[in-house]
Amino acid sequence: SLCGKIYKHLSFLVEEDIRPRDDFKEAEWFLTTVEVNYKFNKYLLAGSGYMSLARYKASDELRNRYYLYATGTYSAGRFTLSVRERFQSTYKVHAEHPKNYLRTMLTLSYKISKTDFSPFAYAEIFNDTGYQGNMHTDRIRLSAGSDYKINKQNALQLYYRYHIFNVYDPVNYKHAIGLTYSHRF
Repeated sequence: SLCGKIYKHLSFLVEEDIRPRDDFKEAEWFLTTVEVNYKFNKYLLAGSGYMSLARYKASDELRNRYYLYATGTYSAGRFTLSVRERFQSTYKVHAEHPKNYLRTMLTLSYKISKTDFSPFAYAEIFNDTGYQGNMHTDRIRLSAGSDYKINKQNALQLYYRYHIFNVYDPVNYKHAIGLTYSHRF
């Protein structure tokens, strides 16, 4: 993950997410993201982005995703609470219609004093907006982990994710462990 400022409150994010098969023998999905976001104040961030979801050795599984989001954040002492609302539209190659979701995420994190660790936990609901004219919860994602700030420019994140599926999802597994390296310019 690479991020940095473009101008004053305007920033960018470029990220590559590599997801292996469940047997770890080879990569299965490559998720490439490019995003711009704007920080209105210390409480409100909004952004938009594009993501390419490519399945290894399966060009007919290519997906293109566009998204818009707004995140509200409030800190009290060492605790930080944030709420994000995100609309995303995913177009699969040769599919007739896109898959649209409204994703709601609630995150709680805590900055451990005199360390560079910040544990967090979040819950995210994936609501299909095109389900027979009504919203339908297709998936719930629960996650816990910790951020570790190496220095002002570099950070690591280790997390565990658990999904509750109400529909088939080819990109995510029920259980996932992730490691992220981030560099800020």
